[in-house]
Amino acid sequence: MARANLDTVTSAVDGLLDAALDFEQMPGAIEQVRKLFNGSKACLGHFGPDTHPADSITNNSDPELDAFCYRELMTEAQSFIAQVAGVPVGTVYRDHALFGDELRSNRFWREWMAPQDMYGGMASRVLEAGPSFWLCDVQRGRGQEPFDAADIALFERLMPVMRRVTQLRQQLGRLSIERDMARRALDELSLAIIIVDRSLQLAYANAVGEELLATPDSPLGLRGGKLHARAPSEQGRLKDLVTEAGDRTAMRGQMLLTARNPDARDISLAVTPLSPAYALSGRVNDVMIVARAVEPASGGLIAARQMFDLTEAEAKLALGLASGLSLAEVAQGQGIRMTTARTHLARVFSKTGTRQQSQVAALLRAAELPLRRP
Repeated sequence: MARANLDTVTSAVDGLLDAALDFEQMPGAIEQVRKLFNGSKACLGHFGPDTHPADSITNNSDPELDAFCYRELMTEAQSFIAQVAGVPVGTVYRDHALFGDELRSNRFWREWMAPQDMYGGMASRVLEAGPSFWLCDVQRGRGQEPFDAADIALFERLMPVMRRVTQLRQQLGRLSIERDMARRALDELSLAIIIVDRSLQLAYANAVGEELLATPDSPLGLRGGKLHARAPSEQGRLKDLVTEAGDRTAMRGQMLLTARNPDARDISLAVTPLSPAYALSGRVNDVMIVARAVEPASGGLIAARQMFDLTEAEAKLALGLASGLSLAEVAQGQGIRMTTARTHLARVFSKTGTRQQSQVAALLRAAELPLRRP
């Protein structure tokens, strides 16, 4: 065969590493491996107690044939899988050398391998994962020359890359679950979490963010899939903040978007660079926006009582102070005497560990967690 040059090897390696971060690209990367070795078929597979068809990634998959294999032929394949499990990780073996004539007399080869022109292969276990393992396999078809020493040497040099790919796959497989959990957690916040690129194109919004952007009277919305401040004067400032954060020339910025409708609420937002550790492949300049509707520090009666063991009367007084009212105004608004208000205040001081009305107000505002109300 014509020997692979540096460009083709490098291209195959780059394809594998890219696919490790986006596994939808893996069939294309495996196809590059097949071409690298002039093979008829190439595969990266996971074998173990819970193996199923989706665990094998091939350059040209036949879902019906794969399903038939896992449904009908796995019993016949188990003896070969057990033999492979005994080969040290990183060691390249040839099918014929490991299995002898037993393989081609088996139904597994006749009904699954032969129909796919898999007449002679080399393979290596690249990673162990408990009772399971990952295997990289390249086959040649009928009439092709068997793999020679140079092929095996190149395959051996490729195995550390395959090992890294499978390690990333396992890590990102768990991470994808964690990210799904994180998204569900973000949906419980009363804060809007919005991620955009430097052109303000929307990439993600949690539940509150989607609601905020879909509200007609909100000072922040979408136009053509891009974030848009409804006031023209505020749109320029928003674009500047996102551009600065995307270029990482500024750590973060803040601004207030003013509602035009008196019945709507203003939006306070902070713009910050999204850490590269959490960015998607090719999106290292995305920006995260955290937004919240501005509202008085009212409500939260149950939370205040639970957090500081306040009575209902004490909690109402504390929340009145947190909303910016004076003690006299709270007493008048709640229809209680000043002496009663001072008694409540003294108990609030004792239970919250504060000494001044301003401290009570600051504590309640800081302690209120931004969780969505059901």
